[in-house]
Amino acid sequence: MFKTDPVSEKVQEIDSDSISTESLSDAYDNAPAGKSTNFQAYVNVVSVLAGAGTLGLPAALRDAGWIGLLILAIACAMSIYSNQKLIKCLYHDGRNRLREYPDVAHAAFGLPGRIVVSFFYNSIALGGPVLYLILIGTNIHDLASSVGSSVTLKQWIMIAAAVMVVPIILTKTMREVAFLSIFGALSTTVVVVIVTIASIIDSKNVNSVGPIHHDSVIPRNLPISLATFAFSYGGNVVFPHVEESMKHKRAWNKIVMWGILTVTVLYIMCSTSGYAVYGDTVKSPIYLNLPGGATRTISTIIITIHVLLAIPLFLTTFNLQIETALRLDSRGLSNKIEFLCRAVIRTLSMVLVATIALFFPYFGQMMSLLGAMSDGMLTFVFPVLFFLKLFGIKKVGKLELLLMVLVIIVGTAGAVIGTIDAIKELAKAYRGELN
Repeated sequence: MFKTDPVSEKVQEIDSDSISTESLSDAYDNAPAGKSTNFQAYVNVVSVLAGAGTLGLPAALRDAGWIGLLILAIACAMSIYSNQKLIKCLYHDGRNRLREYPDVAHAAFGLPGRIVVSFFYNSIALGGPVLYLILIGTNIHDLASSVGSSVTLKQWIMIAAAVMVVPIILTKTMREVAFLSIFGALSTTVVVVIVTIASIIDSKNVNSVGPIHHDSVIPRNLPISLATFAFSYGGNVVFPHVEESMKHKRAWNKIVMWGILTVTVLYIMCSTSGYAVYGDTVKSPIYLNLPGGATRTISTIIITIHVLLAIPLFLTTFNLQIETALRLDSRGLSNKIEFLCRAVIRTLSMVLVATIALFFPYFGQMMSLLGAMSDGMLTFVFPVLFFLKLFGIKKVGKLELLLMVLVIIVGTAGAVIGTIDAIKELAKAYRGELN
């Protein structure tokens, strides 16, 4: 019988030299059968990636200069490659499939690996909802203030948290929140198209005010720019669950490639048009630059609904880890007691998320910090390191090994320098030193 809980099973020691990346048929055959079609999996990938981070990319281009487009292309290629390797690692022993990202870390480096990855993993699972609550509160506050509301930003954040705790309690597994992905993918696409067209139309008004400055490259800001791009490609805390749900798991490499390429097109549209029109005055999120009126209001409402529905995707991932560790499903509890325990756990997780959002309500700076500290390592570095450990360096060609080393170096450097810069920027925002 297939084992899905490696926490309770001792990870088997294996001889990596005896395993070929092409001889994993038994592992694929033994993996639990999914129900999602390839197209559904593709939509899930797009939805996970094409979120609120898309709207911060013009500011990332502002920080880096036009060379940011090259960084975006590099981040795209690194993301495709690393996410293909991560899913391959789930089948590393050639017999059974591991369940999720921390299990791969455990298989590669034992308990220390699990602890390190779990830290980054959970910072995203919790940090994503924090970022989304900030964006929701900011958006609703701006809309409500325009009609005379006196409710403060922090009060709107608390209201949003109170509303969202209900679906988080009622949705037990990832399968039950998967339907949200279709709306997420469509809403982000619509907002990007609206922002792109509206910014181009607004370019005449911007140019009439005065010249807009653009830079070709700002070397000092490249790491923090890479951090923002890393956040926009950060989704592999959810990808193992997406792949697990697929009927045809061997199609994953193509699915993740086309999914990432699709969102990259959206990223290029949004960042290029935003930076070209607004230059060094571009804001994060980009729709804050749009003139007041129906266009800005519609964009704000759509993206607010999207991030509201995206919160359960991340928090369910976090809560499932706690519930699995506590073995709620295997304790023989009655349905009412099990539901009550789950409700308490999930309510406390939302309280934690809301508390962080209340103390650090700074969208752009939080996005950079999450991208640098966690997404850079989880998206680019760790999958490659774990692959080399599980399959062995001897199984990798010299050219590919060079590519892996470059991914590790670039990802690590961007994460370290970007984290330092992001913390400094967040501290300035907290002290009110930023415009």
